Amino acid sequence: RVHTQNERPPRPVGQASEPEENNTNNTPLSYIIRDDEDITPEEIARLEGPAKEAYDAPLQGTYFEKDNYQVFQHLRTQIVGSSAETHIESFATNGDGRNAWLFLKSKYEGEDARNAAIAIARRDIQSASWERNHKNWNFDDYCLRHTRANNTLSKYGVPVDGPSQVRAFLDGILNHQMDGIKSNVMFNEETKNDLGKAIIRFKDTMSALNLSQSSRSNQNEQRSIGSASRGGRFPGRGGQRDRGSKRPYENHNRGGRGGGGRGRGRFNPPGRGHSEQPDDGLKLNKAILDQMNSKQRAAFYKGRDAMHDTNSNNDTRNIGGLQSGAQNPTNNIDDVSAITDVQQTNQIMNSASSHFGREGNQNYRSLNNGGSSTTSRKQGAVFSGERFISSARSSKPAPKYDYSKRAPAEIDSRADTVCAGATFKLIEESNQYCCVSGFHSDMTPMQDIPVATVATAYDDSITQETYVLIFHEAHYFGDTLEHSLISPMQLRHNGLRVDQTPRQYDSNSSHGMQFPQDDELDLFIPFHLHGCISYFSTRLPTDAEMQKCRYVYMTEDAVWDPYSDSFRKAETPFLSLKERSQESYDDHGRHAAASTTHTRRCNIEPSTLAKRFGISQYNAHLTLNATTQLAVRNVSAPISQRVRTRQAQLRHRRLQCRVYSDTMFSEQKSLLGNTCAQVFLAGDCGFSAIYGMPTKAEAGDKLNTFVQTYGIPDELTTDGAKEETMGTWNVVGKKYLIHQTITEPYTPSQNKTEIEIKALKSHYRRIMHHQSVPETLWDFGIKHTARIRSHAARDSLNGRTPLEMFTGETPDISELMEFAFYDWVKSYDPASFPSQREFLGRWLGPAEHVGMALCYYLMKDNGQIIARSTVRRLTDDEMTNPEEIKARELFTSQVTSAIGEFDGNLILETPNDEPEAPVPLPDAIIPQDEADTPSLSSGLDPLIHASIILPRGDRSELGRVTDRKRNADGLYIGRKHKIPSLDSRVYAVEFPDGEQVDISYNTLAEHLYSQVDSEGNQYQIFKEIVGHRKSKNAVDKADQFTSYRGKKSKKKTVAGWDLEVEWRDGSTSWLPLKDVKNSNTVEVAQYAIDNRIDAEPAFDWWVRDVLKRKQRLIKMSQSYRLRTGYKFGLRVPNTVAEALEIDKERGDTLWQDAINKEMTNVRIAFDIRSDCAPPPGFQFIPHNIIFEIKMDFTRKARLVAGGHNTAPPTQLTYSSVVSRESVRIGFLLAALNDLDMVAADVGNAYLNAATKEKVYIITGPEFVFLEQGKVAVIVRALYGLKSSGAMWRCHFTGNLRDMGFTSSLGDPDVWFRAAEKEDKSEYYEYILVYVDDLLIISHRADSIIHILKNHFKYRLKDVGPPKRYLGATIEKVNIDGMDTWSMSAREYLEKAIPVIEERFSTLKQNNKITTPLPKDYHPELDNSEFLNDEYIEVYQSYIGILRWGVELGRIDLCHACSLMSRFAAAPRTDHLTKLLGVFSYVKKHLQSRLVFDYRTRDWKDIEWLQHDWKEFYPDAYEALPINAPPPRGKPAQINMFCDASHATDLITRRSTTGIIIFLQGTPIVWYSKRQNTIESSTFGSEFVALKIATEMVEGLRYRLRMMGVPIDGPVNTFCDNDSVVKNVTNPASTLTKKHNAITYHKVRESVAADIQRIAYEPGKYNVADLLTKILVGPLLKSCCNRIFQ
Repeated sequence: RVHTQNERPPRPVGQASEPEENNTNNTPLSYIIRDDEDITPEEIARLEGPAKEAYDAPLQGTYFEKDNYQVFQHLRTQIVGSSAETHIESFATNGDGRNAWLFLKSKYEGEDARNAAIAIARRDIQSASWERNHKNWNFDDYCLRHTRANNTLSKYGVPVDGPSQVRAFLDGILNHQMDGIKSNVMFNEETKNDLGKAIIRFKDTMSALNLSQSSRSNQNEQRSIGSASRGGRFPGRGGQRDRGSKRPYENHNRGGRGGGGRGRGRFNPPGRGHSEQPDDGLKLNKAILDQMNSKQRAAFYKGRDAMHDTNSNNDTRNIGGLQSGAQNPTNNIDDVSAITDVQQTNQIMNSASSHFGREGNQNYRSLNNGGSSTTSRKQGAVFSGERFISSARSSKPAPKYDYSKRAPAEIDSRADTVCAGATFKLIEESNQYCCVSGFHSDMTPMQDIPVATVATAYDDSITQETYVLIFHEAHYFGDTLEHSLISPMQLRHNGLRVDQTPRQYDSNSSHGMQFPQDDELDLFIPFHLHGCISYFSTRLPTDAEMQKCRYVYMTEDAVWDPYSDSFRKAETPFLSLKERSQESYDDHGRHAAASTTHTRRCNIEPSTLAKRFGISQYNAHLTLNATTQLAVRNVSAPISQRVRTRQAQLRHRRLQCRVYSDTMFSEQKSLLGNTCAQVFLAGDCGFSAIYGMPTKAEAGDKLNTFVQTYGIPDELTTDGAKEETMGTWNVVGKKYLIHQTITEPYTPSQNKTEIEIKALKSHYRRIMHHQSVPETLWDFGIKHTARIRSHAARDSLNGRTPLEMFTGETPDISELMEFAFYDWVKSYDPASFPSQREFLGRWLGPAEHVGMALCYYLMKDNGQIIARSTVRRLTDDEMTNPEEIKARELFTSQVTSAIGEFDGNLILETPNDEPEAPVPLPDAIIPQDEADTPSLSSGLDPLIHASIILPRGDRSELGRVTDRKRNADGLYIGRKHKIPSLDSRVYAVEFPDGEQVDISYNTLAEHLYSQVDSEGNQYQIFKEIVGHRKSKNAVDKADQFTSYRGKKSKKKTVAGWDLEVEWRDGSTSWLPLKDVKNSNTVEVAQYAIDNRIDAEPAFDWWVRDVLKRKQRLIKMSQSYRLRTGYKFGLRVPNTVAEALEIDKERGDTLWQDAINKEMTNVRIAFDIRSDCAPPPGFQFIPHNIIFEIKMDFTRKARLVAGGHNTAPPTQLTYSSVVSRESVRIGFLLAALNDLDMVAADVGNAYLNAATKEKVYIITGPEFVFLEQGKVAVIVRALYGLKSSGAMWRCHFTGNLRDMGFTSSLGDPDVWFRAAEKEDKSEYYEYILVYVDDLLIISHRADSIIHILKNHFKYRLKDVGPPKRYLGATIEKVNIDGMDTWSMSAREYLEKAIPVIEERFSTLKQNNKITTPLPKDYHPELDNSEFLNDEYIEVYQSYIGILRWGVELGRIDLCHACSLMSRFAAAPRTDHLTKLLGVFSYVKKHLQSRLVFDYRTRDWKDIEWLQHDWKEFYPDAYEALPINAPPPRGKPAQINMFCDASHATDLITRRSTTGIIIFLQGTPIVWYSKRQNTIESSTFGSEFVALKIATEMVEGLRYRLRMMGVPIDGPVNTFCDNDSVVKNVTNPASTLTKKHNAITYHKVRESVAADIQRIAYEPGKYNVADLLTKILVGPLLKSCCNRIFQ
């Protein structure tokens, strides 16, 4: 209610009009638009208060003119941009609000509108019918249609009596189950004349009789929440209107919690807790708005505020229609979400799966707290208690939106950033905050304004289409800012044309906002004026509009810096010299800005990041400063629609360099139709890439190709051509957040691509001239030339290649070195079958993105271009053979006629060809790695004699630690400390020139660990070869040749030769010739020539050929290689003699002690023969000592027998292991029966067993307790023998039998024996054996450990509660006061992630990653390139990691692993990309764990159908094993969930089966696999899945029985296909299809045998869903909550 400024008292009733100045006071502005014809003087006399004042106010005078103009302005503001605005333009001159209103009223509420509304209402009543609920039509919708239609008829004065309303309502109900209710309502005196009461009684009776509204009889698990219910999705009790209504058909209702009360109702008339008017068609709630299309919503908004009555606030005048009659009482507005949450909770708790995982824990807690559930379902579990689903965590509450609000978005050049106000919806936050200040320094700045992505709705008045305008990098103020501010520069930076000049000042001005034509968006947003401010009208978009309407991106999602110097630099080229000289700006303060953005800050504090990363706060602070956060998202809660974001910049690596680009043109159209090419040049290193194009308009597509191939440049510079600044080019640049700059006009030297293009042309001309290449092949040639130049090393790059400097990777030139461009080649023609024929061709370079590696483009004699991988050069004989020469001449003639000939006159270099410009080398970056000082073992100092590369002046040299420093008293300087920073020891280090320096321990440790990998291996830089030696194993010249079928050839061997290599640090090493040859081929060949050993057989067969290709091979040599023989800077011996020599040099006995320790342990494995003669029939085998240095510098030695030299034995040679299912069962039984669990590892396990292999060795120097040269017969299962594993198992199992343990027939590595507790309760003790790892489950586990140690003399290690087992992390947890165990793959995956990141950089990690694979992803449809052999191995290894993670309990990865494993034999590029996405998901979700929940689930409230099956399956019974041990301990309950996803494979149309079997509350078995057969229906696939599940659960029941576990009744099976459930639980059902009949009878027989009982589980709650399909994030999380805890 906006009042006039006068404070004059109102005129008394009946008093004549006073002078104009006393005309109004506190009078509603609605008097301007009153309709005097709709009310009589008698009715006016009865009015009171503001209503009477409105009719008493005169419609003339000065105050009337002012108010009339004010009303016109308000009215115009509400309908701006709509078609209604055009109807009131004639009233704009005088600002006549009254006549404008009356005209609109007649236009939109005239007789035609009234008649159309009446016709629609009558049609709705006649056509509406309901028989059963469907997806888009239910009983509540039917009731709603009748109510609204009758409301409309009443509104327009159409008489319809109550009985007719009730009769029409009942006649449309066609469900015969409701006939009794219809009769009851029709003949009841209270309801037969009142539609509202009839609907309420009808619904109450349906609920009381438990009659379903659904087409499924078993889906009545919850009561229909309708008009008679307390809240919910539909109108509640009394939801028709407020108390006190005077309408004849509504006066019976009392206000209730219906559509207008607490609940998400669909009736607009308010019930209890609603303050709105009855629904008159003008005010709609959000649910109804979501159902409208865009045109309907646009029409509604145009006349909404101008036509409906509303109560006014104390400070706002009503511009709507006048109100008559009593006011609505004040009502309380209840929480809308409360009843909805309870409803959803009850639905979820009625599902069987809600009894498991985290949700199951919450339900158990609710049960213990005495809660009760008021709902029940026929086939499902009912739990007492109330459960609440926590919403997504957010740092602040979700914004509250007013969908009725419209507000202007002002175009304000004083605002440096978009400021989003009340009509903008928050989509996602960027975790960045700003301080925003006003134009004056005295204004208090606003702190912590979020930088976010926001959206607003714009209704196009011309097309009646609604657009959703997306603003990235905006300041979000929400409802605290009424009018939004739009920064025109931010819009222009995104390519929009913004014209703020009104047309009155410039007739050519568009005064609006035009979108670039290349966006294919025909949208123009006109601006309107409010005073001198240009604006356009916006409103809040509904959720439906966010899903359906077209998105228009107004600003870039790149980081917006309004005060970046890049704006000035980009403007400078367009300024004249005079304008540049006048450029001046004092940035001491900003004095004229509507809003000023100060430095951004991230809302993630170092302490928060430290906690999330698991690092120190100091390192977290450094991390925030050293990294970018380009796409951190914080999606606003609640999530009501899918967030459309553009974060392509995270999918590719960012190139840390500036890239130049330009278009080169050719006068000759190429064979492929190309007339030009786009050239990209990395200016700092000289790398170039070139892409042919038919027209220059494709430049943008080539930019996209360059980004996807190499990465995103930090800055991209072009010469400003249209194709390189607009269109697709601009779109791609925005997509990947590329900062684009242009050069000054007429200064091509600023674009380095110009120089590169000249160099490319010059280089290619030489190739054309040498090879006589036709002109039409210029695009192949120029691309090949660019590839050569990028792979060729340059002196300006210190001998490195441009490609290496650009990518950081050593390039491989295998594809380039074999042939020259346009070389003569021959290839195999597979189409010539049955004869084999080679065809002649010309080589045109490697075929990128075609086939595997080493695939080339060839040109045939007809000019056809093909790709082939089987290609060879012409031999010397073929080059000189007359027939071959003639064939080549014919080929050239045919090619000339097909594509043109070579013109030598055009190939000569022109004076314009400039020499290649040198490319500066970027500054080197020396990584500064940190490493902690390792804890040192006792004894002599391990750093003594360590070789470490240390800084010395301006270079690095190899220093040798000689001794620890002492003071004058002979005492060591400093002390060792467990904290490295407090270690104060000092060492003496000697460099090669003899100089000695003192260096602290911390410095030595830091440099040592920076030079080794995670295993301590060191790498050195190769310098040169300084020596060679030849052993007796080398081939003599006399034996150099060999013959095969009469053909003599040289032996290709390098055996017997070693080379002495000098490293860059000055040290030398002797390495086998084969190793050095592979890494430094050219250097070895040159060394052989220089030292005249190239004629030796080890060099003669390859040296000369290498030197012929020296220039192409020289840069393939590796500049660094593994420094063999060193770990942690310490020398690792290869032989015992070398180990003893090292000890002698160091003056210690570390290696000798390690050898003695190992030989003492293995001494029992040998029988030393005194006669030095082997026994008859025994075979000699070699042996070896393997040496190692651990992280704590401990020396380790291991004796290994050469079992590979023996023939495979006839008996078994492997040791079986316990299955993972048995391990899980063991953990559960320990918790169920309250038993202890102890893990142990048998040290030197194999040596405890005898061996049956007849082998012996000859003792060497390692046998310190014997003489060398003795015959030692191996009598124990020594490491390295083929049968050692099997012999150990045989030995250990014999001892277990002696202890009274029995092997389970269900799993031979599960051993059990009967036992009793102190309370006389019986149970079984278990020992689970995995080679030498033991899991002991017993109430007296310590006694078993005692026997194994003291009686059998096993050396047990790591005895205690298990912490890690087979890669799984084991932890103790507490459930309801009792201890149990949990298993997770956290540590295993945490170690795997860095291995993957080492190859593929850091995996993506953002809030978008909520599922392992994208929704609707089908890998079988992937047509990307096949991976090469190297990446196939990588793919297969990553699949192995996932598979083991699934085995360790990551059930959420099972389906993704199964899906991607199908392509392990021949994976494609996109398969690997998606597989890396799975690991990105894993990296974000590492905490999932399986908890061995021992609690029994209560299914007593499920109505399991019981039938007599004897007539159908008289012989059905469960086959119980007669040799099963008597059951002991507490019984175990088996629960199973089964699902099938029909025809998920879009190629084969095979379905996927998913099964999860729970033992008690713990998942024991999970299964996800494609079915072997193709089913024509969902019914068939579900039956196949249920048959597989039945067979699996029968196997599990057998395993449990053979372990002595009592089973609690039949298996409780849950399936989400109602038809399948009915067919297997109803004996009378029949099935004739043979294929399905087999599975049909298998499952039914198991039900008849009481093996299992089956119930229906709604699909959205079936946890097996995550094993059959790719679920969206919320559904996946819901399933995981039912599995993990």
